[in-house]
Amino acid sequence: MDSVRIMLAAFSAEDRKAAASLLQDETLRIVCSLRPDKNGLKKAGTQPADVLLICTRAVPEEEFDFAERMYTTRSDITILMLTPKPSSQDVFRAMESGIARVIDMDAGVDVIKTNIITSANRDQNRRKSIAKVASYDSRIIQFFSAKGGVGKTTLAVNVACALAAQNKKVALIDLNLQFGDVGVFLDITKGDTIADMVEENSFELATMKSYLIRHYSGVLVLLSTSSPEYAELIRPENIETILSTLRSEFDYIVVDSSNALNDCAVSSFELADTIYFVVNEDIAALYDAKRSMKVLEALNLGDKIKVVINKEGGSTIRIKDVSNLLEAAPALVVPADLKAATTAINRGIPMVLCEPRSKASAAIMKYAKSLVRRA
Repeated sequence: MDSVRIMLAAFSAEDRKAAASLLQDETLRIVCSLRPDKNGLKKAGTQPADVLLICTRAVPEEEFDFAERMYTTRSDITILMLTPKPSSQDVFRAMESGIARVIDMDAGVDVIKTNIITSANRDQNRRKSIAKVASYDSRIIQFFSAKGGVGKTTLAVNVACALAAQNKKVALIDLNLQFGDVGVFLDITKGDTIADMVEENSFELATMKSYLIRHYSGVLVLLSTSSPEYAELIRPENIETILSTLRSEFDYIVVDSSNALNDCAVSSFELADTIYFVVNEDIAALYDAKRSMKVLEALNLGDKIKVVINKEGGSTIRIKDVSNLLEAAPALVVPADLKAATTAINRGIPMVLCEPRSKASAAIMKYAKSLVRRA
C-alpha cells in the first residue's frame, strides 16, 4: 500500500496529540481522530481506513471493549494499541479483544512506524491469501496445544503419514519455529529448512517444493529452523504465502505449531480449515487449554477448533470430564500407549508405521480414513 490510513482513537485530547506527534511520516496518514465511545464507534464504522490505532496511558478496559466491537464490525481494518510499557496481561486481553498488536509508546518513532506498517501489510496479505485459496480443493489441518508434552507433534506426524497411506498428497510443515522436532520424529537429521526458504526470498511453487524433504512414507516435509535464533527471520506474511502456495499442490497440509499464540501462529490459524487442539487428561493442562481456546474464540477461530484427547486412559479424569470443562466433545481420542510411542520416537519411525497394531495407531488410522471419506 502507498500509505497507511489511520483512524486515531483516544479518550484524552492530550493522548491523541501525543500519538499524532509519533506518526509524522509520509507513509502514515491520519484520516480522522475520535473518542473510543458510542459516537466514535459510529464514526469509525464508515470511515475508509487501513488501521484503527487506539492510544491510552490509563488502564485500557474501555478501550478493549471498543476494540472488540470494532473487530466484529470492521473486518477490513487492522486494530492496534499504543500504550506505554504494556504488561503481559494487557497483551493477552488485547488478543481477546481482536487487537492485532500492542505497541509500546516509548519504543521510539521508528519502531512504532515499523510495527504499524508491518501489521497493516500482514493483514492485507492475509485477506488476499484467503481470497486466493478459496477455490482450492485441499485442506490445511493444524495441531496446537497450550503446553508441551501432550503429544501434539506425535499426532501431527502420525496423522500426516496415515493420510499419505490413503494415497493422498501430504505436506507436513513444522511451524514450531524455535524448537521444532518433526525431523527427529521422522529421523531426518538435516536438510533445508523454512528459514533457508525465507532467506532465498523466492516463493514460487517450484522453488518451495525444492525445500520439501520426501519421507519414505510419501509425506513431504518442511523442517523448522536449525537453531532458535533463526525463528526471527520468519514473518507472518511468509507463513501466509507458504501455506497459500502449497495448498494448490497438496490434498492435505498438516501443520505442527508451537505452543505460543504469536503472530506467525495466528496467521496459520486463519488459513487452517481445522485446528486440532490437543489435550491430556490433566487438570492443569485442561485449564490452560480452556484459556487458550477463549483467545482463539475471541479471534473468531472458535468454529475451526476440534478437541483431541491424547494419551487417554492414564488418569482418573475421564472423557466426559474433559468435554464438560472444555464445552466440546472430542473429535478424536487416542489411547495411551507408552510402549508404542517410545519405540517410535527412539527409532525415528512414526507409530502408525512401526507399531501399526497398537491401539493408538489404530485410532489415528481410523480417523485419517474418516477424513478422506468426508472430503
